[in-house]
Amino acid sequence: MPSSRDIKRKINSIAKTQQITKAMKMVAAAKLRKVQHTAMQFRPYIGKFEEIIKYLSEYTPPQDNKFLFLRDVKAAEIIVVASDKGLCGGFNHNIIKETENLVSNLSSKNISVSITVVGKKVYDYFHFKGILIKHFYTGILKNEAHFVDAKKIMNVAIKDFLEEKTDEVYIVYNKFVNMLIQRPTVKKVLPISFEEENGQKQKYEKFTFEPSKEIVLEEMLLKYVYMSLYDSFLESLAGEYAARMLAMEAATKNAQDMIKKLTLFYNKARQAAITKELIEITTSIEAMK
Repeated sequence: MPSSRDIKRKINSIAKTQQITKAMKMVAAAKLRKVQHTAMQFRPYIGKFEEIIKYLSEYTPPQDNKFLFLRDVKAAEIIVVASDKGLCGGFNHNIIKETENLVSNLSSKNISVSITVVGKKVYDYFHFKGILIKHFYTGILKNEAHFVDAKKIMNVAIKDFLEEKTDEVYIVYNKFVNMLIQRPTVKKVLPISFEEENGQKQKYEKFTFEPSKEIVLEEMLLKYVYMSLYDSFLESLAGEYAARMLAMEAATKNAQDMIKKLTLFYNKARQAAITKELIEITTSIEAMK
């Protein structure tokens, strides 16, 4: 049976851990407010941009643009967006599971797969499993997402796509739904294609292109590819902070529950020790009579 001193030491240790988890929760909450605000502002922008891209691509023969052209798929690249740090519940595990499902699905079609990882935790997992990582980036999503980083990473994937080293490019990331839900999402960004929707199509006035439709469309499609990765950065970062905030809240509550149980155990042990001492004193007095 542990002594009351050992129990007291354990209570103090858990209390210190509780202070750390509480502080981490507050930091995650502060960072979440900023990133969530940026992500929510970006959603309408990329949504409307996607509508225009979809409208223009419907009136452009796929063979006329390299970003729309569909070809036989022999190789695919997956860009996995996760986090550099842990302590965020199942955030990284869900991404790993979604990536493995996508790899399995593509491999079943005899498509070779290469993986680019943004985030140290997922890289460590795949490295441990012996899976070859084509490109690895860390420190990209340290505190905030930057468009220039998304552009740099995507330029490598675009280069391989245009040189026909890869025929498809996917992004796997956690989409921020709310504080409780971060949904693992797979998005195909190259070649650009949109699923057909039931209902009326969006109506637009006739466009005037300067200097030409081909040049404007190519620039817009290129920007859309960049924006898709940047959007995944924002969504993933918001989801990471939300997941870490909830994980630290749960850890803080569990620490409090453990402290209560140990305090009760400590009081019982202390009471038992006092009772034992009283019995020994009483017995000694009786023996001296």
